[in-house]
Amino acid sequence: MTTALIYRGRGKNLSGLDQAALRLQVNLHSLGFEAHVLAQEQPLATITDEVQAQAGKTQAQLVFVVGYSAAFAVAQQWNRQLPLVAVLPDIPSHTESLYDSTSQNIETIIRLADYTLVNDTASRSLIEYSVPGADGSVGTLAHLEPVLRMLKLQDLSFPPLKVLISSHDFRFTPGIVRMLEKANKVEVRLQEWALEEAAPTDHNHQELMDWADVVLCEWAGRNAIWYSHNLPAGKRLLIRLHGFEAQAAWITDLNFSRVDQLILVSEFYRQQVLSLHRWDRHKIKVIGNSIEFDAFSRPKRQDAPYHLGMLGFTPFLKRPDLAVEVLENLLAHDERYMLHLRGRAPWRFSWLWNKNLAEVDAYRQLYQRIGSSPQLREHLVFETQGANVESWFSKIGWILSLSDRETFHLAAAEGMASGAVPLFLERTGVTDIFSDRWVFPSAEAIADYIVEHTSRPLWAAQSAAAQSYATRFDFQEVAQEWANSICGVEGA
Repeated sequence: MTTALIYRGRGKNLSGLDQAALRLQVNLHSLGFEAHVLAQEQPLATITDEVQAQAGKTQAQLVFVVGYSAAFAVAQQWNRQLPLVAVLPDIPSHTESLYDSTSQNIETIIRLADYTLVNDTASRSLIEYSVPGADGSVGTLAHLEPVLRMLKLQDLSFPPLKVLISSHDFRFTPGIVRMLEKANKVEVRLQEWALEEAAPTDHNHQELMDWADVVLCEWAGRNAIWYSHNLPAGKRLLIRLHGFEAQAAWITDLNFSRVDQLILVSEFYRQQVLSLHRWDRHKIKVIGNSIEFDAFSRPKRQDAPYHLGMLGFTPFLKRPDLAVEVLENLLAHDERYMLHLRGRAPWRFSWLWNKNLAEVDAYRQLYQRIGSSPQLREHLVFETQGANVESWFSKIGWILSLSDRETFHLAAAEGMASGAVPLFLERTGVTDIFSDRWVFPSAEAIADYIVEHTSRPLWAAQSAAAQSYATRFDFQEVAQEWANSICGVEGA
């Protein structure tokens, strides 16, 4: 039986902290934990020693610190030998924002603790909107499944290791970074490297390369090319190739003999890469893209079956024009349907708006089409890219994936984890990852399917099936494979 220590701090609302500690104890008992509740006796300056001493006496394998002030004090001095969960029942859910100082302190707690719990979904949403890096790291007292998953990650063992992750885009790495940051004896640093830069521009690149035991190039960009020619012997080089890089002009300059492992997100793309390049197949491994499943698993709004979402509509190969076509077909049946296009506008991408005239023309035609239709203007919402996409999904009943080409399409997996039903347009490789259950030949066929399944019972059945399917994309499912690859475990 796993033993947990629940350490209740002091605060202005002591009864609220007591209630949270008791609720936590009951929930842990229902999951098979033995949970001990102890109240803070020492002043904040010395409570970390008190918590660690009590954890030793109770032989706890997991520590919960209840209370904002206590959690902030303990997190800053925690030795990480035991998993630490911060519990913040004293963060209000009825306010629209947090004070800057409070937001900064919560950011520290989230960064240093292994996980953070709050009273309810409103409090979680407030923190996710206000605190950088909170997405995927905050849950509620009612659902402790993420804590159980976190304990499984603690079982992963690493040797003393220094890992440098180099990329122009870190959107696919939160799970990896979080795993490494929580691992004992592992240090991790991030290096930003612009996609168009053939050589490092940061002044400390030599220091970073000397420091690292392992370099992971996230995307096979020009940084991967540079490291394959310049990383000293004895240091491990991993590269994750997502798709477009396989046919990029620079990829032929990759010194594959210096690559320890090339990681792809599906077997289909592994075969494609092998057909394009004469690389050693034994160095190429498939590890699927992953999501923080629990972060997306939230209640849906009652009207979600009438709301479609497309997360990211640039470049045009995402096919926002087909999303509009789906909406037009739906509105012919029912005026309640809404389409949400969320992401950066195309003119925010200089490489597109200033250089790709054909694509610019396609977007202008799309905006003209929308602007000239009062019906579309009323039922289509453009939403900017931002934090807390998990909460955004609570209103989305259908997630559109209409791209001409996608290596994986993370937005579809995230939507499925939220309970949004995915709708894929036929494209190469999609069924290998997402099955053929929700794949359609045309925008019209997608609209027909939505109309047939909008009633709450029929939609709910598809929603549950999508969410169940998405559990395979949880980072927990691939964590051991990533640990093996990073550590260089034989057979990884």
